[in-house]
This record gives sequence, C-alpha cells and structure tokens, in this order.
Amino acid sequence: MIKVRLYLLLIFLATVGCSSSVSDFEDKIEARVLENNGEMTSLEIKAAAVYLDAWSKEDFYQDDIDKFKEADKVVFPDKDLILFTGSSSIRFWSTLKEDMAPHKVLNRGFGGAHIAHVNYHFDEIVTPYKPKAIVFFCGTNDLSAFKPPQETFEDFSAFFSRIKNELPGTKLIVIGVKPSTARAYLVPEEQEFNSLLSNLAKEEDRLSYVSVWNPMLTDEGKANPDLFVEDGLHMNEKGYEIWTRLVKPELDNLNL
Repeated sequence: MIKVRLYLLLIFLATVGCSSSVSDFEDKIEARVLENNGEMTSLEIKAAAVYLDAWSKEDFYQDDIDKFKEADKVVFPDKDLILFTGSSSIRFWSTLKEDMAPHKVLNRGFGGAHIAHVNYHFDEIVTPYKPKAIVFFCGTNDLSAFKPPQETFEDFSAFFSRIKNELPGTKLIVIGVKPSTARAYLVPEEQEFNSLLSNLAKEEDRLSYVSVWNPMLTDEGKANPDLFVEDGLHMNEKGYEIWTRLVKPELDNLNL
C-alpha cells in the first residue's frame, strides 16, 4: 500500500512539477540545502517546492478566514478593540486576552500567514472591526519562502498604507521578527527586514515598532531554545511572557 501511495505521489509531483514557479522553488531549495550542508532527496525537494508554490497563493488560507467570518456571524466582536493579526505566533497566543487585560483584544492570527495573505484578506479580518489599534506580527514565513526582505517590507508597507487610508485614527504596532532555533539560517534576512520596519516607525507617528530580538537571545547571542516548543519555531509560555512584557506597555501608552 505504501509503495502504491509513493508511486501516485511521484506521478502527481511529476505532473505539477513542470510549472516554472515550482521549478524555480526547486532550484532555490536545492541551493539553500547545499548552503547549509543539509540533505534532501530529489523527491523531498520536489514536494517542498510544490507546497511553497501553493503556499504563495493569496487565497491559501481562505478556509481559516471563513471560520472567522462564521464566528462573527454568531457573535460580532465588541467595538473599540485592539486587533492582533498576522501569522501563527499570533494565532497560538492562547493567553492573549489575559496577558493584555484590561484592554479588549481580538485574535485574528491565522495559519502560517505571509503578509500578502493578510493583505488579501484585509477587508475580511481587519476593516470590519474598525479597531482603535492593531498589533501585527508577520514576515518570517515570507522570508522562509524565499521572498527577499525588501519585497517582504513592500508588502508590509502596503498593509500600513491601507490602515492609514481606510482606518483613520487606528494606530499600528508591529512586532519585529523573532529569532528562532528553527530558522537560524535566516538571521541576516530577518535582521534586514527588522531594520526596515524600525526605520519606517521612526518616520511615522501612527506606527510603533517593538523589537523582541535581543530579549529572546542567549548570552551567546543565539536564539534561546528555552523559549520554544519542540519545533524550534513556535513559542512556549516563556516566549509569550517576553512578548507580553514588551507589547503590553505599548497598549498602555496608546493615546486614543
């Protein structure tokens, strides 16, 4: 049975692998594997390329968004709340309401979102709530999917522009990309992206930048493994305690 499934998978991958975008991802994956002295079979590279190609589609997380919309139909969130949105580090923040109390917050983090996904669903998970402030974390997935820091920043700039144009008075707090043990190979790209965010925040009154980088490092300057669950990417309670300590004062200081 396993051999049959493997055969069918090979046929499928051979079929979809002919697209130029999948082939491009294959080349990038192979180069990254060699750069990091890793090992992947051609089949594993093909499968990863197919996934990355699908992941890059703007509507990849439509099912997750539909669940939010269904929940809103049952009980629509209160007005004047603070919206937290972005990728899985927001989604998995299970103690968010308690950590940010007494502020009223709404969690609309989803999947392993790219900034482009959030932009695509802006009218579904941002504007309906008319939040007085937004806390945003996203970008590391973009970088892991081979999007350059500058292009990732341009996606963020598009997100911020929509807030300024469509949500007058709403302030944006962006949490910089965190260091992680699973993505140590991305440190240069992550730091470049964070630098772009930080510089923009210095120029924009409605944008605040929260750096979580140094507080999540060991004394040796590497991502602290004690702050992560087994996958080395997502945070445990200790990681979220650091985020709470850094983010909540930003909410306390909002002049709204």
